[in-house]
Amino acid sequence: MVNPIRFGGMASGLDTESLVKQLVSAEKTRVDKFTQQKIWKQWQQTAYNETNKTMANFILDTRKNLGLTRTTSTGALVSGSINTVDWVKKASSSNDTAFEVKATASAPAGVSTLKVEALATGANVSSTSNISDTITKASDITGLTFTDGKAEISINGKSIVLAEDDTLNQISQKIRAALPEVNANYDSGAKRFFMSSKATGSDSKIEFGTDGNTDSFMTAMKFTDLSKAQGTNSKIIYNGGAVIEYKSNNISINGLNLTLKTKTNTEETIRVDTDVDGAYNKIKEFVDEYNKLIDGFDSKLAEKKYRDFQPLTDEQKEAMSETDIKLWEEKAKSGLLKNDETMTRMMQTIRQDIYQKVDGFGSIYELGITTGSWRDNGKLTIDETKLKDALRNDSEKVLNTLFKTSDTPEVTINSGDNEATRVEKQAQIDKRKAESGAFIRIFDGLTSGIKDIVDKSGPGSEASLLRSVKSNILIEYVTSGSRSLIDKDVSEIDKRISRETERLASLEERYWKQFTALEKAMSQMNSQSSWLSQQFGGGQQ
Repeated sequence: MVNPIRFGGMASGLDTESLVKQLVSAEKTRVDKFTQQKIWKQWQQTAYNETNKTMANFILDTRKNLGLTRTTSTGALVSGSINTVDWVKKASSSNDTAFEVKATASAPAGVSTLKVEALATGANVSSTSNISDTITKASDITGLTFTDGKAEISINGKSIVLAEDDTLNQISQKIRAALPEVNANYDSGAKRFFMSSKATGSDSKIEFGTDGNTDSFMTAMKFTDLSKAQGTNSKIIYNGGAVIEYKSNNISINGLNLTLKTKTNTEETIRVDTDVDGAYNKIKEFVDEYNKLIDGFDSKLAEKKYRDFQPLTDEQKEAMSETDIKLWEEKAKSGLLKNDETMTRMMQTIRQDIYQKVDGFGSIYELGITTGSWRDNGKLTIDETKLKDALRNDSEKVLNTLFKTSDTPEVTINSGDNEATRVEKQAQIDKRKAESGAFIRIFDGLTSGIKDIVDKSGPGSEASLLRSVKSNILIEYVTSGSRSLIDKDVSEIDKRISRETERLASLEERYWKQFTALEKAMSQMNSQSSWLSQQFGGGQQ
């Protein structure tokens, strides 16, 4: 489009450009208002995403610290996860040189006995004497038949292709590459070839093929003793029972994790007790981190909002120093989540959930854990004496009250569900919640809060982190078009800004046309005035 010719005060002497700019500027406040709304929405979106990041890290970090790392494909904790943690019970061995022992939460308190009948071994094959100095590469091996420069040997049913120029080191590398379960190494200093299985137990083996090439390779490598070419199982007698075999020396039995070191001739004893201090400290660590999370939420929800400090437009920033801009935006960004309905609802739900009784066990107040006054907004307090007594008297009840995982399948109520389906699903949700420990309900409540915030603001740059909490957490967001409520709001604001910008451009053009008409009229008037002056002046002569 060709810009029209504009007359800038040639006849009138007016600063037309400045006048038009001032007139348009007076009308530009609506664009600035929409721009500020857009910036504020984007700031709020960032604040939501940072909140989700904080909640996701809390869930992942506290679960890791508690040892609750066994999850299903969707990220939910595996049923009975708390029974495998190692900070509730402590175990001691009467013979540390024979075996080490650690107790999980499921280990029964008291004394048990253990006799180590045998250790698990791996498969081993080694040169029984020095390999000949004349053998430096594959072609030096007598009896090895090469076809097109290649010869095949067979180990554990796998074919290893050797080239004529392969050194013994290169042969060992090819064996390792073909057999990930086997270690293979040639020691040039000792002039021996060593092979061993990485695993122990009767299933581990080094089995050579019966073909001529393999037989020639074995002869050259001095593999004349195959008595240990198959591994053996470890064997124990626990509490005087029958012999139990394992494929490893790291074994688990009756809630005990054992590392076997040597065979014993007599029964040794294992003592298991509740680690009251250790368990208390773990629970307190969780509570402390949870209270920090709640404090952070409280500060955001109560943060003062300065309504006189709106986001700055680019034009406003041009007239300010960087320091002034920083100070202004600190005020403008304050209160982005003040009294936020989504977060407030999430915190209220969590506070209600953790105080409800866990089916078959108890409530947290029975353990000396309470939610404090309403002013604390759900922060937890611990009566140390009461909690330690509960751990000492019935640690299983404490753990299940706090960390029990439900076997009831997780379901989601969808917008398209009919009333009967909604009622059925809600009953299943309520059942799952009633069967879950109080602290598991915190995890579930935060996860639901993350989903609600994603619906409102999207995942931002934290999609991978959120999926670590729960792999399908973004399913509903993606299936709904991957557009959050804030994204839709910003899109609508952009449309308004576009419409206003077009209106201002049209308004500016109209002003210019009016001033141009004025200039033309004044130019004509000046011309007529000049002609008249000439006429009257000519008559006087």
